[in-house]
Formats: sequence, structure tokens, C-alpha cells
Amino acid sequence: MLLSIDRVMQLLSEGKSVEKIAELSDVREKDVCDVISKARKLLQDQEGSRSKKKIIIRKKGSEVKDTAVSDFEVSSDKEVTGDDETKEVFEGAELSAVPLGSYLLMYTDGASSGNPGDAGIGILINDKENRTVGKVSCYVGVNTNNFAEYTALIRALEIAIYFKTKDLKIRTDSELVVKQIKGEYKVSSDKISPLYEKVIRLKKKVNSFRIEHIPRAQNDKADYLAKKGASNKRVF
Repeated sequence: MLLSIDRVMQLLSEGKSVEKIAELSDVREKDVCDVISKARKLLQDQEGSRSKKKIIIRKKGSEVKDTAVSDFEVSSDKEVTGDDETKEVFEGAELSAVPLGSYLLMYTDGASSGNPGDAGIGILINDKENRTVGKVSCYVGVNTNNFAEYTALIRALEIAIYFKTKDLKIRTDSELVVKQIKGEYKVSSDKISPLYEKVIRLKKKVNSFRIEHIPRAQNDKADYLAKKGASNKRVF
């Protein structure tokens, strides 16, 4: 089986071991190690030894025409710099080449260790070819699960707006959030109401916005990222 660098990196980011990746891909562990070595060499060959891990936002006056790669430097540093609003949008984000003015599919999830407790958000960002082009895993304080779910949705919308997304589909396993956004359920919580109102405002800035409920099993990657965020009281 042909094992791609992207596939190995994705599985590693999900916490899979070399042994597990070899088992899932039906290859030898040596084959997985060889792919990892190739990926490491490619990263080392980039100018200034830059990697595709953390983003450092760099303000630009001119509009980016093709992809957002030219709008920010990509560095192995864990610090995200730029104006406060931009830093907040990309807190805990790892991006590669997110397309501008195109279609994005995002899987979102929120997690709380005690409901309320340490909470985190998780977002998986896919392009129109269903390739993963980014993800977010971030701690969002001591909050409820529902608060985290809405926070993840807001962050997904903000990222979509930043990249001038024309067609955005959100998939989440929170049936409550989906029904509230679609107007099928009312929002009764005073703490959630401002978040709901923000979602309504933000989604109007996207040309085409859709949100759908999916089973938790189909949202495992975003769930993993959200739980990872909840377990870390810092941006990682």
C-alpha cells in the first residue's frame, strides 16, 4: 500500500503510534519510519527550517489572491503574533494551505471535563477535495460543554470569514446546537444566548452556510482535538 506523508502526519497528529499506523495501513513499521524521515527532511529543506506546524500571523495591506499561505509565515514556534483579534481567531491552530474564497468543510466539537470544568474546542478543516488543511485544538477556560460547542462553532465561522470562504458546511455531533441555530429549539440560557447571537451575526457574512448534525462516531477527530484542548490549560 502506498503510504503518503499527509496520511502519516494526520495519524500522528491524532496520537497514533508508529506501530498503530503500520497496522492501519497494512505496511511494515520500517515503511512508516521511512515516510516520517522523508517528511522531516522536507521540513528541514524549507527556507529557514520552517515547518507546517504553528502559524505566525503577519499583517498585510494587499489582498491575497491564491492561497492564504502567503498571508502568514509558517513556523515551528508556538507563539502566534499579530493583532489581538487575529491572534484570538488562530489560537491553537495548525494550518497548511487553506484556500481563499472557496468551499470548506469543518467538523467542530466542544468538550468539558466537569460540565462545567476545564473546556476545550476542536475543529478539523477540510477543503473541497476533502483534504485536511487545518485544525484547531484550544483550551477555553472553565465552562460547560454547551459553551464549548458554541465557542468551537464561532471560531470555525471566524476562520471561514478570514479566508473569505464562499461555501461553508459545518458538521457537529451537538444536536442541540444544530437545532438552535436552525431555529427549531429556543435558547434559554443567559450565558449561551450571546454566543448564539454571535453565530447568527457571523453566518450572515458567509455566502453559503450549512450546519448539520452527525453521529459522534463520525466526529471523532474533532472530539479528539476538543478533549486535547480541554486537558491543556494553554495554547499548544
